[in-house]
Amino acid sequence: MKKETTPLLEQYWKIKNQHKDAIVFFRLGDFYEMFGEDATEAAPILDLALTARFKNTPNEIPMAGIPHHAAENYIAGLTKAGKKVAIADQTSPAGQGKIVDRAVVRIITPGTTFSDNILQGNSNNYCASFAPTKDAFGIAFCDITTGDFFVTTVPTQSTAHTLLKRLDPAEILTHEEIAQAPPQEIADLPLINAPMLTLDAESLLTDHFNIHSLDSFGMDPENPHTIAAARLLQYLKDTQKTELSHLTHIQQYQWQSSMLLDETTIRNLELFYTQRTHAIKGSLLDVIDTTQTPMGGRLIRQWLLHPLLDEKEIEGRLNAVEECVNTPLFKQTLEPLLKKISDIERIAGKIGTARVTPRDLYHHRETLAILPEISKTFSSAKSTNFKSIKQSLQKKEWEELETLLTKELSEDPPVMIDSGNVMKDGFHKELDELRKIATGGKEWLAQYQEEQRKETGIEKLKIKFNRVFGYFIEVTKSKAEDVPETYERRQTLVNAERFITPKLKEYEEKVLTAEETILSIEKNLFEELTQKCIPHLPTIKKIANAISEIDVLLSFAKNAIELQYNKPTITKDSEINITHGRHPVIEKSLKTPYVPNNTNLNSQDHQIIILTGPNMSGKSSYLRQTALIVLMAQIGSFVPAHKATIGVVDRIFTRVGATDDLSRGQSTFMVEMQEAAHILHNATDSSLIIFDELGRGTSTYDGVAIAWAILSHLHEHSRTKTLFATHYHELIELGETLDRCQNYRVMVKENEKEGVIFLHTVEPGGIDRSYGVEVAKLAGMPAPIIDSAKEKLGTLENGSAPPKQIEDESNQPTLFSTCQHEGLVTKIQTTDPNSMTPIQALQFLEELKKHT
Repeated sequence: MKKETTPLLEQYWKIKNQHKDAIVFFRLGDFYEMFGEDATEAAPILDLALTARFKNTPNEIPMAGIPHHAAENYIAGLTKAGKKVAIADQTSPAGQGKIVDRAVVRIITPGTTFSDNILQGNSNNYCASFAPTKDAFGIAFCDITTGDFFVTTVPTQSTAHTLLKRLDPAEILTHEEIAQAPPQEIADLPLINAPMLTLDAESLLTDHFNIHSLDSFGMDPENPHTIAAARLLQYLKDTQKTELSHLTHIQQYQWQSSMLLDETTIRNLELFYTQRTHAIKGSLLDVIDTTQTPMGGRLIRQWLLHPLLDEKEIEGRLNAVEECVNTPLFKQTLEPLLKKISDIERIAGKIGTARVTPRDLYHHRETLAILPEISKTFSSAKSTNFKSIKQSLQKKEWEELETLLTKELSEDPPVMIDSGNVMKDGFHKELDELRKIATGGKEWLAQYQEEQRKETGIEKLKIKFNRVFGYFIEVTKSKAEDVPETYERRQTLVNAERFITPKLKEYEEKVLTAEETILSIEKNLFEELTQKCIPHLPTIKKIANAISEIDVLLSFAKNAIELQYNKPTITKDSEINITHGRHPVIEKSLKTPYVPNNTNLNSQDHQIIILTGPNMSGKSSYLRQTALIVLMAQIGSFVPAHKATIGVVDRIFTRVGATDDLSRGQSTFMVEMQEAAHILHNATDSSLIIFDELGRGTSTYDGVAIAWAILSHLHEHSRTKTLFATHYHELIELGETLDRCQNYRVMVKENEKEGVIFLHTVEPGGIDRSYGVEVAKLAGMPAPIIDSAKEKLGTLENGSAPPKQIEDESNQPTLFSTCQHEGLVTKIQTTDPNSMTPIQALQFLEELKKHT
């Protein structure tokens, strides 16, 4: 495309060439315009009509525009689509015959947005940086809206992938060659090119944080986390175009001090979203999150992602929850107070990036006013956690900031500074005088109107105002000839004439000048107030942390009371002993009482539990219930059980269901084997493994053999606690022969009248039936199909088949041979009816019918 050489377009192309990876919003008057490829790319996303400059000429340039006052909504639309947006605003006033200056004032990306249309109040929005080296992998990540900035180093790319998937950043900066052609192991991450550093990594960081060396952050200049942090900081500076005053320190992300949850476990346990609908409703978070503030909502997510490993830390949280449960005044007093708390953590982020509004500071001031009452509630607190929180909320920590906001900010400031009434009356002398001129006009106008009525003798003379003509005198047509010669005609209407006078014009100019000056003064004063708040940002962050912890602990206490959860006992032993445990999510969704069950896992005689039972009997729920109770205990929550003793678990692994990954060319069985291999390579004696079916993606004999080998390996070479649900009844033999392996079953009851009744109770012993046909009947299968299935099942279980279908096994085709046809016996011998779902059984029967 040929670029036009008009001054305006020359300016545009210069800016565009500096931001080739972004869609440029170019300010033209009251609109933002997009040109060329930016317009054609953005128009379908934003549902805009494409127009063109120089239409029907060789120099035609596509263009699309949006009103500047609605820009945030359109920016949000592009950001949600993963686009980067560069805002090119006018940076000089318009002058006659001279093009105004324009420059990019900010860049909005998925990982750096402040838009309320994109951000979720109870979720962090991280931007991350990934710096791989030969021996280690540096990671840095930051939520620019809250000021949280972390670094860490991990030994393997696999661990880096697990951490990054857990953090779920919107963007990950890395080397250009990796971003363009990532290794398969990290190809599913949102990788983008990292910016070039303007300084060496160490200098960039020490200059911004105003420190002599990185030692104060526990960082080593030679560690790859330093280059990751520097690239991230550079990127944030490049996009925000501000000082980022709220980024005051870097924290070490101690990933070894919390349970490392991989993506598969987070998904299979449905911690945040359900697998079927990807909705929050029906997840563990949906059940346990009753927080009242956005800050508490974000913290409970972080706790859920990072279950603790330190016994004392867990006990600290549990003791605080117990104190809340035993002190009804806490809940009665704190819950209504927390509902009034604003998101001061993100307000601090807006202060640090010069985006804060007058209304934001008003909400912050209102929050500070609530703190004394919250602090007073903890005056007699005994738990260590609450004593620490109380210290953070002492008035001396924030009194200076409250005084500042009370003294300077008006009682009820607007959202936008252009709306006026931002600064308090009596704070600034010149501002007060100008306000008198601007707001005291009603008295002057009324007096002047009365003077003109007496002078002209026109009783119905009125002084009016509109935005087009300003102030004017209006009289009826019949009285128009009675006005003095000093009146200057301004407008003629059907029934009236409008005039101005030199005195009225002088007054108008005075008022308008006052309003312009007021706006200018208020803008300057508000900017100064914002700057005065910056030294208090660490205090705001400290208060936000305290409030969020109160919120989460109170949420746990509320759950304990309302859902009848109990305090678990945390030990360093390897035992998991749960009495009358319940699945927290299923229990809440049921209209009937949940059937509780016991779980006993230890390294002496219950290392492995092989669980058999019918489809729909509750095997999967039992497995997940155990994992969720362990996880809830280690985040400091009471648990859905009558009693629970939890030996701290370092990791929870899950292998659940049968799925394929067609996008990566992986079959169901390959996915199963990769997940199982990952577990075997990474599980320790302190881990908990959940196997909910294994080997379903291959033949029955292969599946049994692999499951047998894995269980034997776990028994002989580790003490990893394992729950293994299966339809392979052959595995029951392991529970009878291995010392630390036990058989358990989910009980059913059969009778002729009601058929199969699922009791959902787990008891010692194995069960050698899956009741697949019975489940098919419950699912509503037609009676003829059920009868046919029973007949075929009986034949298969008796080990016989019609003589004409029997073939010599030696004549069966191998994997590498070509067969002309497949006999029915081949199909039957290679099919395990016990592992079939009702639908699979129906499909199998239909296939058999085709060959008869």
